[in-house]
Amino acid sequence: MYLVDTNILSAGAPSRVAPAELIAWMDEHSPALFLSAVTVAEIEDGIAKLRREGATRKAADLTVWLETLLHLYGSRILPFDTAAARVAGMLSDRARAQGKAPGFADIAIAATAKYHGLTILTRNLRHFKPLDVPALDPFTALPS
Repeated sequence: MYLVDTNILSAGAPSRVAPAELIAWMDEHSPALFLSAVTVAEIEDGIAKLRREGATRKAADLTVWLETLLHLYGSRILPFDTAAARVAGMLSDRARAQGKAPGFADIAIAATAKYHGLTILTRNLRHFKPLDVPALDPFTALPS
């Protein structure tokens, strides 16, 4: 089972072209795919920035896309709750001990994945490497 990072999900956003093989794989494996509430926050942040900058059409398109994702993933959107926050604290210290600072969003996504026993699907493997959480880049090779 997998936690889909924001950069993988965003590859399928309007005006973007994700590899057809990846889209097909995600459709086929949909029940095994989860999102973090942090990903929802990152997408909402991007939409808000577009609105503020006057890109209302693009913001509206992304809002419709996000609403579709929220409907499709439904109960498979995992919260960043107290249990995940405790894991995040440990992961943050692990990264800091290695001289790395992946950023709070990636730490929170990694903690959510670790707490739920999920592998992260991401294009940013280097962000997750110091966190010692399983991660795969589906743009390089689709999971088996």
